[in-house]
Amino acid sequence: MQKSFYQAKTPDEALQIYFDGDNELYGQMKNKAIQTVLQETVFTKKASLRGAKVLEIGPGGGVWTSYFIRNGASVTCVDMAEQVLKGNQKLHPEAKCILANATTVKINEKFDLVFAKDVIEHIEDDIEFLKNMSDHLKPSGMILINTQNNVCLNYLIQGGYHRLMGNKDWCGWDPTHVRFYNSRSLKTKLAASGFRCMKWFGNYYFPYRILADHLKIPDTIAVFRAIEMTGLCYRFPFNKLGWNIGVLANKIN
Repeated sequence: MQKSFYQAKTPDEALQIYFDGDNELYGQMKNKAIQTVLQETVFTKKASLRGAKVLEIGPGGGVWTSYFIRNGASVTCVDMAEQVLKGNQKLHPEAKCILANATTVKINEKFDLVFAKDVIEHIEDDIEFLKNMSDHLKPSGMILINTQNNVCLNYLIQGGYHRLMGNKDWCGWDPTHVRFYNSRSLKTKLAASGFRCMKWFGNYYFPYRILADHLKIPDTIAVFRAIEMTGLCYRFPFNKLGWNIGVLANKIN
């Protein structure tokens, strides 16, 4: 298994591993889906996020840190991995970086947006995490979450294989994942933490990684990206059926 950027020993190594993974088709399609949601909902009629305050949880090498700064937002990054955080700070000195646990961190600021891409599936106490994020949001603030979905074709195929082989606790490609989600479980946990779901979206509908890894079929074939390319990933039922499931929710109390 490829080394995770969170296992890196130096900031430069962390950045290299992070960007190598983010440049794969899987990462590119996911980023494009998230960017579209942000532009259609968070940006609304504004040309930028100028003046907005973003709290980014688990920023990795900073692709989204750069995106928010480029669009005029001030960004605060929270991560538990020191080398990853140092790498991000090296690239984005204008961002505020805090080495802390996002479940318990206390920042004396209120934010417009909490951005948590590929984070919540790593957190043991996800309800406490969501409540803490709500505490850090302004009354009209929003949270964007992107995570792994157990109501999708890849989970049926790849997850079914692992369960047949005796690994009933399989949680995807990353061994640090602690659980899967779906639209129902996410909605329930967000509601319990003071959020209302506004928009759902998905990504990775055809398990091309299985085909690419075992049959050497290139992952660039257009049919593998058909749902994303036609915009169906933002519409029911596809918005809730991708291997990656995303939701934008706003604070209601």
